[in-house]
Amino acid sequence: MRMSPWSLLALPLILGGCRTARETPTSSEAQAAKPRVDCGPAIPGMEAVLKPGAFVVLGEMHGTQEAPLFASRLACHAAKAGQTVRLALELPVEEQARLDVWLAKEDGASWDFTDSAFWRREVQDGRSSEAMKQLLERARDWRHAGLPLRVVAFDTGGKERDTTMAEHLRQARSEAPRDTFIVLVGNLHARRDVGAPWNKSLEFMTHRLLATEPGLVSLDLAYPGGSAWICRGMTADTCGEKPLRGTSVDRPPGISLQKDADDPDGYDGTYSVGTLSASPPALGASTATSAPK
Repeated sequence: MRMSPWSLLALPLILGGCRTARETPTSSEAQAAKPRVDCGPAIPGMEAVLKPGAFVVLGEMHGTQEAPLFASRLACHAAKAGQTVRLALELPVEEQARLDVWLAKEDGASWDFTDSAFWRREVQDGRSSEAMKQLLERARDWRHAGLPLRVVAFDTGGKERDTTMAEHLRQARSEAPRDTFIVLVGNLHARRDVGAPWNKSLEFMTHRLLATEPGLVSLDLAYPGGSAWICRGMTADTCGEKPLRGTSVDRPPGISLQKDADDPDGYDGTYSVGTLSASPPALGASTATSAPK
């Protein structure tokens, strides 16, 4: 059929209109495109700290189930809200390459990242707990579900740990100044002020970060009691589940930016997780020396 000149002129407009309609997703399609991730219930008070580009330090008692779970949930909620998140963990920097490879995989056993000297060492202080392994497994699942979430290992070891850990985090921050950082670290390293009972001039990691991260928020773990996997010495026989005396009354999980009257300079507030429960090492005695066949 021969088309009239008027029809030929109208054809690009018709085709253009159809192309625009196809490229504009409907509200239902846009909703379906969002990552379907269950971060758990919203954490009361999280909106006060989860600002874009925030730097949040969570001081923990190593060897519990609750602290790693809380950190991962907070990171998940931030990432699901559209923030690019770096979840920084007190794991040796030497583990970073192994973790990156494993986190990039869509499947694979956790042995792919736990088959290292750190996870198999004789004296395990809680940083290599089952709860930490589960945190990493959740992080990988969320990444592959589409959440903008990365894991950063920042423990440098050595005598100047607080100094070098701060330097490592400062470097990571310089590479991603707009990302939201959520840092899980031992609660002494999380202190803002200077001094400890054994060294009045000691500058902890978080204090050292304040010079370049003045908006940093440091939260201490608050709990009514419970237990944790703790090492009282430098040998394996000193490690095990130990009872803990609570630091606060029992209250619902959440974040409070009210400073502790007894320790006004140590932290900016607290995060409550309920009664603590011990998390043993991810690798037991039977699996701590060799990979499964």
